[in-house]
Amino acid sequence: MKKRFFPVVALLSVLFPLAVFAGGFRLKWTEVDVVLDKNGKAQVGYAVRWESRGAALHGFYFEGFQEFPVFDYDKAYALDGRGAKYGLEIIRLAPFKYDIALANGAAFHEGEITYFFRYAADLQASGQLVYTIAGDKKLAVFNWAPVQWDDPMEHETVVVHFPAEIERAQVSPETLTKLNFLTEKFVNKNYLIDYPTVKNSEGRNIFTVRFHRRNPGRKFHFQIQVYLDGSNFNLSSSASNIMGVAQVPQTRPAKERYILNRFFPGSVFSRMPMTRGEMFFLILAVLVMFVLFPVFVMTRKHMSMLTASEGISGINWDGDEWVPPKIQVGTFRNPGKVAKNLTSVEAGLLLELPVQELVSLMFGNMERKGLIKIKNQEPLIIARNPAATTSNDPYETVLLSGIKPDGTLDNGVVTQAIKTVAAGLEQKIWDCDIEATKKYYGNRLEKYVPGAGEMDEDYYWRGYKHYACGRKDSYYANADRVGQNLGRSMPDLTNSFSGFRTSTMCYEGAFAQSACHDACHSACHDACHSACHSACHSACHSACHGACVSSGH
Repeated sequence: MKKRFFPVVALLSVLFPLAVFAGGFRLKWTEVDVVLDKNGKAQVGYAVRWESRGAALHGFYFEGFQEFPVFDYDKAYALDGRGAKYGLEIIRLAPFKYDIALANGAAFHEGEITYFFRYAADLQASGQLVYTIAGDKKLAVFNWAPVQWDDPMEHETVVVHFPAEIERAQVSPETLTKLNFLTEKFVNKNYLIDYPTVKNSEGRNIFTVRFHRRNPGRKFHFQIQVYLDGSNFNLSSSASNIMGVAQVPQTRPAKERYILNRFFPGSVFSRMPMTRGEMFFLILAVLVMFVLFPVFVMTRKHMSMLTASEGISGINWDGDEWVPPKIQVGTFRNPGKVAKNLTSVEAGLLLELPVQELVSLMFGNMERKGLIKIKNQEPLIIARNPAATTSNDPYETVLLSGIKPDGTLDNGVVTQAIKTVAAGLEQKIWDCDIEATKKYYGNRLEKYVPGAGEMDEDYYWRGYKHYACGRKDSYYANADRVGQNLGRSMPDLTNSFSGFRTSTMCYEGAFAQSACHDACHSACHDACHSACHSACHSACHSACHGACVSSGH
């Protein structure tokens, strides 16, 4: 592979598929979810979709981040377009390089497959979430980026959940002013910005910002630099006065202890402590060793160092040419646009049908088609047709995979099925007017004339109609009893989807790890890293690092 023969390319590369010579696959999109804690720790979740056409896709390399990841190995998985679920293996190849591949040597050949994985990290320790001062205000600066990808894609999205509660779900300019939420100009320029409604496990509105970019090119640097009122965090690290007006006539460039990170991001070299002067001395030593190099090359090296020095002085931001970041309320949803291509299951979720009812209808429809047989109601025992491996509906296929050999249900798969429906729904309505789309399907339901329920669409819509009218339909009696049993074993399913997504079953905050892992991580990683960090990083570096270096460099 090219990466093995050209080290510089290898160090700059973040992702390169393991089946590169097979061809026939491409990266479709990447979506990242970041949940921040008040103490600077975070949970970072990736959803990465690939399309394969006759190739043997196993996985990819994941590298190019600044934080120290602690992966959640048990909950990493992949899901293809037919609803089949695969385990994932996350193997550490180098200090900051991982191999993420389908478990047991599995390969994916045809269609689309999405990899889901997450890790916990301390963004304060990596200098990506620190305090700063803007005039007389104490702010927290979040300066972070996901990894850069070797491949172009259709879109890239980052959703950041801040540990700040807001009174109303709808974010207004007044809300942003109250939170002291500010963005850098390049953030407003590079991304479409939206403020989705998100509730925590206690049902309170959490300030959430979504950054979206269509068609990012190869190695696009999705850097996010925003500011929030410091009272929402409990941090111990601070940057210098990166947003202040100059206090002295001349400023000194911020000292960088890890200058090689500018040239070899995410690599082993990026962790080698080396100042600009030390790097300059090393370059001179190399030039002395190769005395046959033209004087012209030496001159160019010297000029490049001068240019880089000017760049450092500029990002110190103590000069009088700096312009403060502006508040911007943006959205990429188009008013009046309606997603008319929702499946029956996705429409039911959008119409806020109780999750319990929706799941029971899905099982009922599978029984109607002969995929399963409900043998016993309490306890719930479902026999799966040995010849039925998939359904014509991908969401039903996910539920089908949750039936154990003894006929009981894997509750985790049931939960995952609803999350999968939600993910499919989000892909179709991400730029649509949600209220207009709800109204469209509400009118459709109001005007719907139920048929015999012998087709998938009519089966679901007939069920929605009778539920909306508050009438019992004997045609769904068996499915209703399944729903009641599921409601007793999984109480969170009795909510509508808005309630379900805020339940403990669906919502997981940052560092949702076991006590054993927390103890081990705190004792080993934090102590070791803190000692190294304190020994190697100066206050000047912290200022520069917090201001301009993110995980995507």
